[in-house]
Amino acid sequence: MVLQKKETLENLIQNGNRFFPDMIKFCIDIKRKKVCIDEEMHIDMEHMLYDDGSEYKDIFGGNILIDCDPPKVVWEAHPNIERNRTLGGHGRLITDEKTIDTLSQILFDWIK
Repeated sequence: MVLQKKETLENLIQNGNRFFPDMIKFCIDIKRKKVCIDEEMHIDMEHMLYDDGSEYKDIFGGNILIDCDPPKVVWEAHPNIERNRTLGGHGRLITDEKTIDTLSQILFDWIK
């Protein structure tokens, strides 16, 4: 679902974590500062963001690992492969610290 209001991580874990017992997947439109969360596949969230007006080049993905204390964000997802190439990297894991900082700020503006 594309978030329309801010959520707490606790609420997402208890009421919205439908697919994986150990993580919640998400995608972020870095330009529009939109977050889509809790679908089975990152590609599903990409398409939800496209339908909401996002552009392909602006979407990054990751996972919130909820079986850690405290929960941990891992910036690894299929949508990142193409974006990493434009940032000089490769693979599914985002390594560009500036991009990670920007995405983290957006994620934590939506999820407290």
